[in-house]
Amino acid sequence: MTDVPSLTPFLTDKRLQRGAVLPMMISKQVKTPVQVMVEHVKSGYLVVSTEVKAETRTELIGSTVRIRWETESAINTIDLEVVQEQMLWPIKLLGLIPIAIGVEIASSAKRGILPPDTMIKVPYKVMGARPIEEKGEAVLLKFSPTRLMLGTEGYVSKGDFLHLSFVIPHQNVEVVGMAKVVEKTFQDTQAVLELIFTDIHDKHHQQIKDYYKKLSTAASS
Repeated sequence: MTDVPSLTPFLTDKRLQRGAVLPMMISKQVKTPVQVMVEHVKSGYLVVSTEVKAETRTELIGSTVRIRWETESAINTIDLEVVQEQMLWPIKLLGLIPIAIGVEIASSAKRGILPPDTMIKVPYKVMGARPIEEKGEAVLLKFSPTRLMLGTEGYVSKGDFLHLSFVIPHQNVEVVGMAKVVEKTFQDTQAVLELIFTDIHDKHHQQIKDYYKKLSTAASS
Protein backbone atom coordinates (compact mmCIF):
# COMPACT_ATOMS: atom_id res chain seq x y z
CA MET A 1 0.00 0.00 0.00
CA THR A 2 1.32 3.42 -0.93
CA ASP A 3 2.28 5.55 2.04
CA VAL A 4 0.23 8.73 1.70
CA PRO A 5 1.85 11.65 3.53
CA SER A 6 -0.42 13.22 6.12
CA LEU A 7 -0.29 16.47 8.05
CA THR A 8 -2.17 14.88 10.97
CA PRO A 9 0.81 14.84 13.37
CA PHE A 10 1.28 18.59 12.87
CA LEU A 11 -2.34 19.77 13.07
CA THR A 12 -1.93 21.17 16.58
CA ASP A 13 1.60 22.48 16.05
CA LYS A 14 1.51 26.24 16.59
CA ARG A 15 3.52 26.74 13.39
CA LEU A 16 0.64 25.34 11.32
CA GLN A 17 -2.19 27.17 13.07
CA ARG A 18 -4.31 29.69 11.17
CA GLY A 19 -2.47 33.01 11.04
CA ALA A 20 1.00 31.51 11.53
CA VAL A 21 3.67 32.82 9.16
CA LEU A 22 6.18 30.43 7.61
CA PRO A 23 8.97 30.64 5.03
CA MET A 24 8.17 28.65 1.87
CA MET A 25 10.75 27.61 -0.71
CA ILE A 26 9.60 27.41 -4.34
CA SER A 27 11.55 24.95 -6.48
CA LYS A 28 11.12 26.80 -9.79
CA GLN A 29 12.31 30.13 -8.43
CA VAL A 30 15.33 31.59 -6.70
CA LYS A 31 16.25 30.13 -3.36
CA THR A 32 14.81 33.03 -1.42
CA PRO A 33 11.94 31.87 0.76
CA VAL A 34 8.53 33.46 0.31
CA GLN A 35 6.63 34.36 3.48
CA VAL A 36 3.24 32.64 3.57
CA MET A 37 0.40 32.74 6.09
CA VAL A 38 -1.55 29.63 7.06
CA GLU A 39 -5.23 30.03 6.18
CA HIS A 40 -6.58 26.50 6.60
CA VAL A 41 -5.12 23.08 7.32
CA LYS A 42 -6.42 19.52 7.32
CA SER A 43 -4.64 16.17 7.27
CA GLY A 44 -4.62 16.04 3.48
CA TYR A 45 -4.15 19.64 2.43
CA LEU A 46 -2.91 23.08 3.40
CA VAL A 47 -4.12 26.49 2.22
CA VAL A 48 -1.73 29.43 2.51
CA SER A 49 -1.74 33.02 1.34
CA THR A 50 1.11 35.24 0.21
CA GLU A 51 1.44 38.84 -0.89
CA VAL A 52 2.07 39.09 -4.62
CA LYS A 53 5.49 40.49 -5.38
CA ALA A 54 7.71 40.43 -8.43
CA GLU A 55 9.26 37.10 -7.46
CA THR A 56 5.89 35.40 -6.93
CA ARG A 57 4.00 36.48 -10.05
CA THR A 58 4.64 33.31 -12.03
CA GLU A 59 2.10 30.50 -11.97
CA LEU A 60 2.83 27.88 -9.35
CA ILE A 61 0.33 25.15 -10.34
CA GLY A 62 2.18 21.84 -10.41
CA SER A 63 5.20 23.23 -8.59
CA THR A 64 6.77 21.60 -5.56
CA VAL A 65 7.25 23.83 -2.54
CA ARG A 66 8.86 23.21 0.81
CA ILE A 67 7.96 24.41 4.28
CA ARG A 68 10.52 23.92 7.04
CA TRP A 69 10.58 24.84 10.70
CA GLU A 70 12.59 23.87 13.77
CA THR A 71 11.45 23.01 17.26
CA GLU A 72 13.35 22.17 20.42
CA SER A 73 13.34 18.51 19.45
CA ALA A 74 13.39 18.33 15.67
CA ILE A 75 13.64 19.90 12.25
CA ASN A 76 10.38 19.41 10.34
CA THR A 77 10.27 19.51 6.55
CA ILE A 78 7.11 19.21 4.44
CA ASP A 79 7.21 19.05 0.65
CA LEU A 80 3.90 19.94 -1.02
CA GLU A 81 2.49 20.19 -4.52
CA VAL A 82 0.57 23.29 -5.58
CA VAL A 83 -2.81 22.04 -6.84
CA GLN A 84 -4.82 25.24 -6.71
CA GLU A 85 -3.98 28.91 -7.17
CA GLN A 86 -6.30 31.88 -6.84
CA MET A 87 -5.49 35.58 -7.11
CA LEU A 88 -7.23 38.02 -4.76
CA TRP A 89 -5.08 41.04 -5.52
CA PRO A 90 -2.68 41.73 -3.92
CA ILE A 91 -2.98 38.34 -2.20
CA LYS A 92 -2.51 34.93 -3.78
CA LEU A 93 -4.13 31.84 -2.25
CA LEU A 94 -2.40 28.49 -2.75
CA GLY A 95 -3.92 25.05 -2.21
CA LEU A 96 -1.22 22.51 -1.32
CA ILE A 97 -1.19 18.75 -0.79
CA PRO A 98 1.67 17.00 1.06
CA ILE A 99 3.90 14.69 -0.98
CA ALA A 100 6.74 14.06 1.49
CA ILE A 101 7.36 14.66 5.19
CA GLY A 102 10.68 14.58 7.01
CA VAL A 103 11.51 14.85 10.71
CA GLU A 104 15.14 15.07 11.77
CA ILE A 105 16.30 14.93 15.36
CA ALA A 106 17.90 18.15 16.51
CA SER A 107 21.45 17.50 17.67
CA SER A 108 20.71 19.03 21.07
CA ALA A 109 17.99 16.39 21.61
CA LYS A 110 20.40 13.46 21.46
CA ARG A 111 22.02 14.11 24.82
CA GLY A 112 21.01 13.30 28.37
CA ILE A 113 18.49 10.49 27.90
CA LEU A 114 17.59 8.81 31.22
CA PRO A 115 15.68 5.70 32.34
CA PRO A 116 12.52 6.25 34.43
CA ASP A 117 12.64 5.27 38.10
CA THR A 118 9.76 2.82 37.72
CA MET A 119 8.11 0.80 34.97
CA ILE A 120 5.95 2.94 32.71
CA LYS A 121 3.64 1.32 30.20
CA VAL A 122 2.91 3.27 27.03
CA PRO A 123 -0.24 2.37 25.09
CA TYR A 124 0.01 3.53 21.49
CA LYS A 125 -1.83 3.62 18.19
CA VAL A 126 -0.01 3.47 14.86
CA MET A 127 -1.54 6.13 12.63
CA GLY A 128 -2.64 4.80 9.25
CA ALA A 129 -2.08 1.13 10.13
CA ARG A 130 -4.50 -1.72 9.56
CA PRO A 131 -6.90 -2.23 12.50
CA ILE A 132 -5.21 -5.50 13.45
CA GLU A 133 -1.84 -3.75 13.72
CA GLU A 134 -2.70 -0.23 14.84
CA LYS A 135 -2.85 -0.67 18.63
CA GLY A 136 -0.16 -1.89 20.97
CA GLU A 137 1.64 -1.31 24.23
CA ALA A 138 5.27 -0.51 24.88
CA VAL A 139 7.48 0.02 27.91
CA LEU A 140 9.37 3.27 28.39
CA LEU A 141 13.08 2.39 28.49
CA LYS A 142 14.64 5.87 28.48
CA PHE A 143 13.51 9.41 27.79
CA SER A 144 14.38 13.08 27.65
CA PRO A 145 12.04 16.06 27.24
CA THR A 146 12.22 15.59 23.47
CA ARG A 147 12.98 11.92 22.86
CA LEU A 148 11.62 8.52 23.89
CA MET A 149 13.09 5.01 23.80
CA LEU A 150 10.36 2.36 23.84
CA GLY A 151 10.48 -1.42 23.90
CA THR A 152 7.61 -3.28 22.25
CA GLU A 153 6.69 -6.62 20.73
CA GLY A 154 4.18 -4.90 18.46
CA TYR A 155 4.61 -4.29 14.74
CA VAL A 156 5.95 -0.76 14.30
CA SER A 157 8.15 0.54 11.48
CA LYS A 158 10.67 3.33 11.21
CA GLY A 159 8.82 6.41 9.94
CA ASP A 160 5.52 5.52 11.63
CA PHE A 161 3.66 8.16 13.62
CA LEU A 162 2.37 6.95 16.99
CA HIS A 163 -0.40 8.45 19.06
CA LEU A 164 0.72 7.50 22.56
CA SER A 165 -0.07 8.05 26.20
CA PHE A 166 1.46 7.24 29.56
CA VAL A 167 1.15 8.19 33.21
CA ILE A 168 4.07 9.91 34.89
CA PRO A 169 4.81 8.33 38.28
CA HIS A 170 3.85 10.22 41.44
CA GLN A 171 1.82 12.73 39.41
CA ASN A 172 -1.05 10.47 38.34
CA VAL A 173 -1.40 12.58 35.21
CA GLU A 174 -1.79 11.09 31.75
CA VAL A 175 0.48 12.53 29.07
CA VAL A 176 -0.84 12.31 25.52
CA GLY A 177 1.06 13.18 22.38
CA MET A 178 2.14 12.29 18.87
CA ALA A 179 5.63 11.02 18.07
CA LYS A 180 7.53 9.75 15.04
CA VAL A 181 9.69 6.62 15.01
CA VAL A 182 13.12 7.76 13.78
CA GLU A 183 15.14 4.62 14.61
CA LYS A 184 14.33 0.96 15.15
CA THR A 185 16.63 -1.78 16.46
CA PHE A 186 16.08 -5.20 18.02
CA GLN A 187 17.01 -6.41 21.47
CA ASP A 188 16.20 -10.02 22.44
CA THR A 189 12.56 -10.58 21.46
CA GLN A 190 11.46 -6.96 21.30
CA ALA A 191 11.88 -3.98 19.06
CA VAL A 192 13.53 -0.88 20.53
CA LEU A 193 12.06 2.29 19.08
CA GLU A 194 13.53 5.77 19.19
CA LEU A 195 10.91 8.50 18.82
CA ILE A 196 10.72 12.25 18.83
CA PHE A 197 7.64 14.27 19.71
CA THR A 198 5.91 15.91 16.76
CA ASP A 199 2.85 17.12 18.64
CA ILE A 200 2.36 17.50 22.38
CA HIS A 201 0.42 20.00 24.48
CA ASP A 202 2.61 22.50 26.33
CA LYS A 203 1.12 21.41 29.67
CA HIS A 204 1.95 17.76 29.05
CA HIS A 205 5.41 18.64 27.78
CA GLN A 206 6.07 20.60 30.97
CA GLN A 207 5.10 17.55 33.05
CA ILE A 208 7.68 15.47 31.20
CA LYS A 209 10.29 18.19 31.72
CA ASP A 210 9.52 18.30 35.45
CA TYR A 211 9.85 14.51 35.79
CA TYR A 212 13.08 14.53 33.79
CA LYS A 213 14.50 17.32 35.97
CA LYS A 214 13.64 15.34 39.09
CA LEU A 215 15.50 12.28 37.79
CA SER A 216 18.45 14.39 36.63
CA THR A 217 18.76 15.97 40.07
CA ALA A 218 18.62 12.57 41.79
CA ALA A 219 21.23 11.14 39.42
CA SER A 220 23.68 13.98 40.04
CA SER A 221 23.31 14.06 43.82
